[in-house]
Amino acid sequence: MKKLFVFAVAFIAFTGFTFSGKNETVANNAATYAAAKVAHDFTYFRIHHQSKKNVVLNWGINTPAGVTCFTIERSYDLGEFYDVINEIPCNSAVKFSWKDEGIFPGMIYYRVACHMNDGTTHYSPVETIRVVQR
Repeated sequence: MKKLFVFAVAFIAFTGFTFSGKNETVANNAATYAAAKVAHDFTYFRIHHQSKKNVVLNWGINTPAGVTCFTIERSYDLGEFYDVINEIPCNSAVKFSWKDEGIFPGMIYYRVACHMNDGTTHYSPVETIRVVQR
């Protein structure tokens, strides 16, 4: 009896056999999620001072498929509330750059929102920069 139990467990483990058929649904959902996730994955997001008056933002994505536009957001209050400061269309490129020329001294928090064709929005990591004087 013990050998039969071990065989049954091994059979299920190696073949993925289920009694309900839900395994296929889970696999299909995971594949769909993985394909959708690739379009909006940020490969990098960096910011730097270009001068005392400018901050340059650079970011990249894996693929522009399904991306309609990007909005650049800035916060001066520890990243709690963001203001949209510009919108950039996705022009089939994978690398983007934008210069913020309207900065004030203090800690500035930036993020980029990626707007998809299906209405969803995905955000880059938040980057901060300290501006001492204007």
